Amino acid sequence: MRPSNMLAPAAVLSAVLAAVSVCAPVAAQSLAPAQCLADLEDAAVFLEANDAGAADALADHGPAIRAAFGKARAETAAVKEEADCIALLKTYVHTWRPDHIGVRSVRDVAAKAPAAAAGVDPRAPRFQVLGKDTLLLVLPSFNDTHAAAVRKLVADHRSELVSHRNWVIDVRGNGGGADGTYAPLLGWLLDGDLRYYRAEFFVTPANIQAQEAVCQRSGDPEACQRQLAPVIASMRAAPNGSFVLPGTERIATKAIALEPQRPARVAVLTDGDCGSSCEEFVLQARTGFRVKIVGRPTAGVLDVANVRRHPLPSGRFLLSYGTSRTTRLPAMRIDGVGIAPDVLLPAPTDAAARAAEVTQVQRWLETGRM
Repeated sequence: MRPSNMLAPAAVLSAVLAAVSVCAPVAAQSLAPAQCLADLEDAAVFLEANDAGAADALADHGPAIRAAFGKARAETAAVKEEADCIALLKTYVHTWRPDHIGVRSVRDVAAKAPAAAAGVDPRAPRFQVLGKDTLLLVLPSFNDTHAAAVRKLVADHRSELVSHRNWVIDVRGNGGGADGTYAPLLGWLLDGDLRYYRAEFFVTPANIQAQEAVCQRSGDPEACQRQLAPVIASMRAAPNGSFVLPGTERIATKAIALEPQRPARVAVLTDGDCGSSCEEFVLQARTGFRVKIVGRPTAGVLDVANVRRHPLPSGRFLLSYGTSRTTRLPAMRIDGVGIAPDVLLPAPTDAAARAAEVTQVQRWLETGRM
């Protein structure tokens, strides 16, 4: 691996996305082998220098990572289009770990903006009364663009939340987002202070810059800045290559304002697509005495987190990588393992069986029988 190109500043990322968003889509985009090779080499060096999980990955399976790099490097000679290059880049970076790392086309990232602006969002939170004792909260995403919708859902349905003793919270397929999105629910689910493992951040110039820039893309920039301000301050004061906590304790205690009338029984319905902040929600919710996790083990994508973007030299792709790791490590690993449910359900065979799981969990809450 050769030395990396100079790190692109956050302004470059914004400029790239802005330029692509006005370009007309085309069937295929040509890409020279040399451009793909430069992107691959930059990704390899950047990850080793900046990813919070890189050192552990190299210690665990370094030979496989380096073999994958050699294979991908040879394959760049046959690249003719963007699609060829992104396929080999993805294969390579996922050798480091399965998720919270990746490569995306800048065009794909920019294409998301019109759908969001038009308000077409099938992953918005939903509420439904299932019966006189039971209600359903469907939370398909914890992206911070949904934070206001979650707050509004709780406010608009307060009377039903109080009057229904059984809750089903469906987080199947929830790929995560921001922990603050589910915060309005904690006062209903917990029974006292919340204790949780914190994240420590890997200090490099690129990672400091990435933390400073990420709130520009946030759905709630002010909340993002409040959350990251102590992180950035700690990183600026720390030596390069170190891990820092935005505080002193590896296990944090947070006071939760509890609702006076909370549900008697809560089932959080999970599956293998519940990852990242969804898994953090599961960990935090299950500390409530009345909460049970039902379904299948979660995705196991949580230990290396706070994903940020790095533009690759061609300007065609964005590398995603992790800037923090949990203080649970090494004793309580979740990556590649997942969180086991309290009550295991077999995987549904089709859409109808998936929908029927909600009724099954409702019956369990109301009668004790699955």
